[in-house]
Amino acid sequence: MKKALSVFLFLIAAIFLASCEGKGKLVIKEPPNADVYINGKHVGKTPLEIELKEGKYTVEVATSPFDMERKKDVWVYFDHITELSFKPTPKGLLVIDTKPQGAIVLEGRNPIGKTPFKDKIDVGEHEIVLKLGSVGTSRKVNIQYGKETKLFVDMEHAVLHFKAEPSDAILYIDGKKIGQFPQTVKLDEGIHKITVKKDGYVDSFVLKLKKGDEFTVKYTLQPVQLPPIQAYGPVDFTPDHKYLVTLGKAGIYFWDIKEFKPQISLYDPKDVRNFDKFINYGISENGQYVAGIKPIRKLAYALPSELKDKKVDKILVWNMKTTFPVMSKMYPMESVIIAISKDNTKVYYVTKDGKIKIADLKTGALKGEKDIGHQPACGKYAAGKIYIGTKDGYVIAFDTSSDNIEKAEKVHSQEITSLTASRDKQNIVTSSLDGTVNILGLDLSIVKKIEAGYPVYSAALSTKKDEIALGKGDKSVEVRDINTGKTLYTIENLVFVPRSMVFANEEVLIVASLMDNPHIDIFRNGHLMKKWIQTVQ
Repeated sequence: MKKALSVFLFLIAAIFLASCEGKGKLVIKEPPNADVYINGKHVGKTPLEIELKEGKYTVEVATSPFDMERKKDVWVYFDHITELSFKPTPKGLLVIDTKPQGAIVLEGRNPIGKTPFKDKIDVGEHEIVLKLGSVGTSRKVNIQYGKETKLFVDMEHAVLHFKAEPSDAILYIDGKKIGQFPQTVKLDEGIHKITVKKDGYVDSFVLKLKKGDEFTVKYTLQPVQLPPIQAYGPVDFTPDHKYLVTLGKAGIYFWDIKEFKPQISLYDPKDVRNFDKFINYGISENGQYVAGIKPIRKLAYALPSELKDKKVDKILVWNMKTTFPVMSKMYPMESVIIAISKDNTKVYYVTKDGKIKIADLKTGALKGEKDIGHQPACGKYAAGKIYIGTKDGYVIAFDTSSDNIEKAEKVHSQEITSLTASRDKQNIVTSSLDGTVNILGLDLSIVKKIEAGYPVYSAALSTKKDEIALGKGDKSVEVRDINTGKTLYTIENLVFVPRSMVFANEEVLIVASLMDNPHIDIFRNGHLMKKWIQTVQ
């Protein structure tokens, strides 16, 4: 009996102590008639007053299945009233799974759970971060009201979705043929070589990947252009043939012909607004200096009184070791050709009125002037001489060592439209409105005359002198075999009249407009060159 009485008294005491355990009140009034969930369990509707044991709770209030607000770590204290107010916001359902499971899910820096994960979150774009051991990755998700958004992440590999235009291109990864686009591929962490092929257009790219990455990689076959500076001619190569040189929106540009990216740009540091563009350039024989002609036509500068109301050219000379101007000077003239002497001490300006002005390369001070007796149209420096093509069909050879006219020969019956030098600088090539093209020796003797049968606006001799390109006024180019005269191919439907051309090699021809319609196209054997462009999302 004593033992039974002891047990009975112990139970009575336990019940009494339990009934005396500390409790507080939780009161929720707003919004009205909303469902209340405490630690995930539905406890009633607002307005609500409920007694809870002292402790920490998660409280959720919902006016509809997808309009809710959740408050975490709500403390209810003994003998205390905790009053809360809620403002439910639109939600959507986010479902996340990973391989392997157990990854921590964070929204920004805030942990919100582990995978497999399923919860309602605010409508809109979210950055979701996933961490599993040393592997971490992130995804952007766009949550829509009342809808389920699913996300699966492979934390053991990188997942790539490959697309291409045109889609019949072939994908290779690390030398292995994967097949025709589109493709979805799992790759190990590390560096991978991606190759895309379509007919003769082949490009390779490198992707550096880590576990958990998932990208859409798109390749688009686009015509090779020289963006973003509205490139135009005249075009030529540097003396060492390392760079293609063009003019552009803000200066003179030197391009890596393999990458089609500007490696060096020369500009006027005092004209940051680029009001006036360069119309021609000259490169010294050893490539150390570059000179440019910049007509001042839009009042980009506060001109001194002696130059006001006059046609003004600004001449700049850059040292290529620093790419900074060593000379910058304005002259009351209109020049069309510029060249640098073989010893790099003088600069020559051939003006529209038929004068050759000789200036000191460093100071710009004029040292002399020669009258060529003809109106110049185009010109080129080669082997110590300036060769000038004129409006009336003459070619004039001006020797920069003696500063004298060495020879003048009439080689065309009409205006000479272009004058270029062969790659080896042993020949001068002239084109004319009279429908002929001449290949001249350096002594101006005619080596070969080509009857085009139409006005020729530009001409270029190939690197091995086996082909000649003829620019036509109907916005096309004809390429002929020098020896047989046979047409090898034609390039049609240009959007500009080809006014300057140069061969990069026997296969690649670069065709350019002048400043009035900035454009440059690059062709291989008459076909517009194209390049695969990679975009990663």
